Amino acid sequence: MKVRCFLEKYGNDAALILSYLLDTNKNNLYLYPEKELSKEIENELIKILKKIQKGYPLQYAIGKWNFYGLDLYVDKRALIPRFETEILVEEILKEPFKKEKILDIGCGSGAISLALAKKLEKSRIIGCDISKDALELSNLNKSKLKLNNVEFIYSDLFSNIDEKFDLIVSNPPYINKDDYENLEEKLYYEPKNALYGGEDGLYFYRQIISKAKYFLNKNGKIYLEIGYNQKNPLIQLLKDEGYKNIKAIKDYNDFDRILSSNI
Repeated sequence: MKVRCFLEKYGNDAALILSYLLDTNKNNLYLYPEKELSKEIENELIKILKKIQKGYPLQYAIGKWNFYGLDLYVDKRALIPRFETEILVEEILKEPFKKEKILDIGCGSGAISLALAKKLEKSRIIGCDISKDALELSNLNKSKLKLNNVEFIYSDLFSNIDEKFDLIVSNPPYINKDDYENLEEKLYYEPKNALYGGEDGLYFYRQIISKAKYFLNKNGKIYLEIGYNQKNPLIQLLKDEGYKNIKAIKDYNDFDRILSSNI
């Protein structure tokens, strides 16, 4: 069957899936709609489309997703890397501060750690997570990308951390109880421990902010991805714990998305 048949029937979903299956730019599919698909590709496409129609997230159905130029394996073991999180990576990379040692708390699929490791070849990055399933996935992605300056370890926040860093970064679970109970159905396929941040969504921030200062080198920085309505309480938490130079950064939808600060 031709590419055109699937594009006409399934639209953007088919285009995204085929771009991964054929390892091509999505726009190329519209340039060459008469291209014949092999039976193998056609069967795989149909299989993925059926999963999506049942509510399965597109990224899990495909089994991989691009994050900051890296093709990562993704599945139900960890949160799907979001486009907004690329802003977090971009901000870290463009700011001129020391980044020789970096800790990524709640590394999940390894997206943040691996993106930083790829760009900061002389830096040493440690990603930690409490989920052994997530760590299996992050190590799988590390092997796929052949990056040797990153290490993934088991740790409940700082429980297995015994050194100091120039940067601590985290995109912790931050969805509160009310919002979690009203999520889109497909989001429930993602692990709850990667989404739910307690009654008010701030549980993990309190833990990280109160302890991170003891694991930062002099002038070390902390970068946090945050929920759309969490800026003010988190700025207050940072101030209460003695952090300074607090900066809020918006995403492309004009929501507050990132907080940075230093000790």
